[in-house]
Amino acid sequence: MFRAFFVGITRTKVLTANAIVMAVINIILDYALIFGNWGFPEMGIEGAALASVIAEACSLLFFIIYLIADVDWKKYGFEWKFRYDLKVIRNMLDISVFTMLQSFVSLSTWFLFFAFVEQLGERPLAISNIVRSLYMILLMPIQALSATSNTMISNAIGAGDTDKVLHIIMKIIRMAYYILIPISLAIVLFPKAFISIYTTDPVLLADSIQPLWVLVGGILFAAAGSIMFNAISGTGNTRSSLFFEVISLIVYTGYMWYIIYVLRSSVTICWTTELVYWLVLLLTCYPYLLSGKWKNRKI
Repeated sequence: MFRAFFVGITRTKVLTANAIVMAVINIILDYALIFGNWGFPEMGIEGAALASVIAEACSLLFFIIYLIADVDWKKYGFEWKFRYDLKVIRNMLDISVFTMLQSFVSLSTWFLFFAFVEQLGERPLAISNIVRSLYMILLMPIQALSATSNTMISNAIGAGDTDKVLHIIMKIIRMAYYILIPISLAIVLFPKAFISIYTTDPVLLADSIQPLWVLVGGILFAAAGSIMFNAISGTGNTRSSLFFEVISLIVYTGYMWYIIYVLRSSVTICWTTELVYWLVLLLTCYPYLLSGKWKNRKI
């Protein structure tokens, strides 16, 4: 049964299917565990955490079933026997350790942003959570195309087509704009329709419009910045991508501290931090890609 489901499905479709399965399971369990529906205990925020863990476990199970059902294990060197090669591990860590550090510092500063906003009061925090939810929707196609950029750049370099790298990156960025511009226009023209999904409070709804417009304006920088950043990781230059991330996060954190903690600015101004972050990332990644220095990386 599982083999019949997976046969003929491309790798991209498998990733998409897995994301959908994980999201559906998470939503269903959130409804059951947070609010105590269908006979489950009402767990609140703990229920949300448990739902996320179960959804991630189901995602892992999905990939295991896929590997067993449709992947040629011998072709890719999969074995049940546990073996380790220190040279291989060292080469893997030489690339991956910088990606791990980048993810850690990136998530840490995101947490710091909400910690700062919380100091402004309950209402600014509520507005920020609403805006963040809509922002995540806009980031979904960006994240998908950024992962695609990472893979396609790796494939192009592996095939010896380094001269096509910049063309591929620009093509993916244009594709991102084709998707994002119509969605962004809809949000700009009908912001209340989108915000009302999360709240019916008229004051909260009105106060969330301007911060949302700020994020929509910055989403074009986010698309180009994220795709270029992931393209650099795709070249194997994860050390360089970590360096650019750290620079962007230093500027982002300094700006965030000043406008939120020192100036106590409005929520609208607070969310310009995202625009600053993506703009700095774009301005650091773009010259590096144009320079061609990434071609010197040997894996």
